[in-house]
Amino acid sequence: MVNTDTGHEQDPATILLTWAVSDSTPPVVNASAIIDFYYRAVHQVTVAAKQYVEAYYSGPIDHAYFDGCSTGGRQSMVEGTHYPVDYDGLIVGDPAIAAHTGSLSTLKQGLAFVPTGAYLPLSTVQAVDAAVFASCDALDGVTDGLIQNPAACNIVPSALAAQGILTTAQANALQAYILPATVTSGQPLFPAMPITDLSTAGFEGLAEIATAPPFPTAAEPWGAATCPYATCGGLGPAAWSLGETGIKAYVEENQFFVVNPNGPTPNWPETISATGNTIPDATVALLYAQRREASAEDPYQLMSFLNKGGKVIWYHGGSDPLITPFRSTWFYDQLAALMGGYDRTQDSVRLFIEPGMGHCGGGVSPNSFDTLQALDKWVTKGVAPEGILATSPTTTLPSSGRTMPLCKFPEEASYSGSGNVYSAANWSCNPDDTGMLAVGSTGLASGGDTSTALEYLYNPIPEGLGAPIPY
Repeated sequence: MVNTDTGHEQDPATILLTWAVSDSTPPVVNASAIIDFYYRAVHQVTVAAKQYVEAYYSGPIDHAYFDGCSTGGRQSMVEGTHYPVDYDGLIVGDPAIAAHTGSLSTLKQGLAFVPTGAYLPLSTVQAVDAAVFASCDALDGVTDGLIQNPAACNIVPSALAAQGILTTAQANALQAYILPATVTSGQPLFPAMPITDLSTAGFEGLAEIATAPPFPTAAEPWGAATCPYATCGGLGPAAWSLGETGIKAYVEENQFFVVNPNGPTPNWPETISATGNTIPDATVALLYAQRREASAEDPYQLMSFLNKGGKVIWYHGGSDPLITPFRSTWFYDQLAALMGGYDRTQDSVRLFIEPGMGHCGGGVSPNSFDTLQALDKWVTKGVAPEGILATSPTTTLPSSGRTMPLCKFPEEASYSGSGNVYSAANWSCNPDDTGMLAVGSTGLASGGDTSTALEYLYNPIPEGLGAPIPY
């Protein structure tokens, strides 16, 4: 087993990515370190690690696997698309595969709740969850505290305002949160967030923190960007910190750039509102030029890895509040369209949506599962995982813990109709089921449907924007 810091260490005295771009005037761009972080370091460490292992054991390596979540999930996919010979199998968890357009979504998730009156206290978030469960929990045929397919929900923030759960300002903020990012023509760039499990899957901490931003119209809504982690642990929710620092360093290459579009003399042009999240074409082109090499969102580029016999187990938290699970289902829908259907795609890539789970873990769901043994069995014995057992020894439903099978997309797990609903023994995976393809008004609003995914595949950005990745 080997890991890497990808060639840099973060300065603990600041949240700014000064290892990539200095905070001096003029700024100094460390292009080599950025390239290492984007794609080169993991490959070079892989090559070196293999050489060490083969020298130590005086023989060839039988199989090699990559396992990562979040940025690690992106790295896993970058290995598959950039360097298909490095690994025999990939585990891809909650991946940041679209590093360029994904930054739009990440920033929007934090900024949606910045305007005065938009903040959602935890008690309000819990009330939203109760209304969402009342509307969505039984869609998979059983009321059990888990929503398997957030896209199938039929509840929108305006309805929550009509029920008195949200104010108009709060409903507008939540609507912005669940609307996708688009270009000025309306074409989709990145799907939006699920509306499920906000109080348990990490929304408080990732999209908001315990208090409303004290300076909503300032360049830094939560305070000075340079506040050291040792003093304040980074300011604002993770979505804001990650989105802002990434845009400053990787896109604008200017640590003094003003990212908050609500602030004074804002530089960042993204529109974040209940009527749409839009970014100008010129900024889309800049995102593609600066960050496309960090991305692994193109299903065409995975084909060399798959054609050599590579296998992929992909999972994503169904209520992930940092990287939307709809980006993973987008990719899988696109890959299935290229490969001739879900059946053929499942011969080499299987996606598992973990109901109720947050970003790489957390939530009330059964969120502990073994993907490595499943991958090794698939690669070495040709036995693909029909379902992966998930357990939750610390869950609150019930105290003894819950077990449940995770079924391969587009299947939902099916309850037998009798027996303990918290036991995997009373659930099964039906290969003829397509429950995860169901889409309701919530999923349509978020861009979580197959047709939007395919629109992005076949016509991803206006002609003339962006450029092929120069591998």
